[in-house]
Amino acid sequence: MTKDLELKISLADYHRTAPLLKGDVKFRGIAPDYYAAAPGEACLRPIYEEFDVAEMSLSWYAMARFRKEPVYALPIFPLRMFVHAYVYCRTDTGIEKPEDLRGKRVGMDLYRLTVGLWTRGIFEEHYGVTPDQIHWFTSEAEGAGFEAPANVKITATGRNVEELLLSGEIDAVIAPNVLKSIRAGDPRVRRMFAGCRDTIGNYFDKTGIFPITHTLVAREELLVKEPWIVQSLVDGFVAANDLCRKQYDYPKRLSFPTAVLILEEEEKRFGKDPWTHGLEPNRHTLDTFMGYAFQQGYTGRRMDLDECFWTGAQAPTPAKAMNATAVAAE
Repeated sequence: MTKDLELKISLADYHRTAPLLKGDVKFRGIAPDYYAAAPGEACLRPIYEEFDVAEMSLSWYAMARFRKEPVYALPIFPLRMFVHAYVYCRTDTGIEKPEDLRGKRVGMDLYRLTVGLWTRGIFEEHYGVTPDQIHWFTSEAEGAGFEAPANVKITATGRNVEELLLSGEIDAVIAPNVLKSIRAGDPRVRRMFAGCRDTIGNYFDKTGIFPITHTLVAREELLVKEPWIVQSLVDGFVAANDLCRKQYDYPKRLSFPTAVLILEEEEKRFGKDPWTHGLEPNRHTLDTFMGYAFQQGYTGRRMDLDECFWTGAQAPTPAKAMNATAVAAE
């Protein structure tokens, strides 16, 4: 019997990945050694240098692929975010819409984060607000080899941007997570989009886009040597997502008082599988992202998806494939 290939895999714990991390879904031919990544870890360092396979910030990956670093994305997308819900402002600024951010001070942990790339792209395409019309404030210097366009003003403060927002030193924040002050109901801050659910629904109806923020990557040398693992990994993530959704068939297990209604409303609005993996179902979303990445200086040209995602054509010699479908544990 052939021994399963041992792979070190870095992956955050979401509902849709928990079946993998817990062993309820297994990869055919792969023996995973999981590292449960902390929230945001995929955005803060070149994680693919430490693991065989890793969840990675899509914006960092785009920069790495443009630089021809030895890493490729797989058509697997562990994290997506409707970024509209993560734009916050002070209640005393009069900011009601993206157009009101012109000339304002907006904070981010790091300017280069994927949530910022998507938000700025949406602001420019749909509201006519360009990055150079805002003064950006960050908690620290960028890193990851990112250099902002010369016409974009960024001030690295060395301070927490939520604290700057609460003190009135900046006017708004784009955050990768819900602000603690929002959770606490602090009257000084609120979401910029007052009718955020409607804003998100209208954006999705218009574009069909559920923004992708993380992808799964693997080292190039591993993909050349073992190209069959791609299908095994894709099938495993699909099976995990299917199992996650199957658990929602019994909504009384969830702790939301109106879970049954929430699930029905979400499915009606966003479809039965908004977390679908694969390149073709996500081509429009990814093409939009790559356009934004080029416009905002992450890449020196608009990257083509077929050069960013491993298809097997990149391998110098054919490799014998194996049946690598994932199976859900009984």
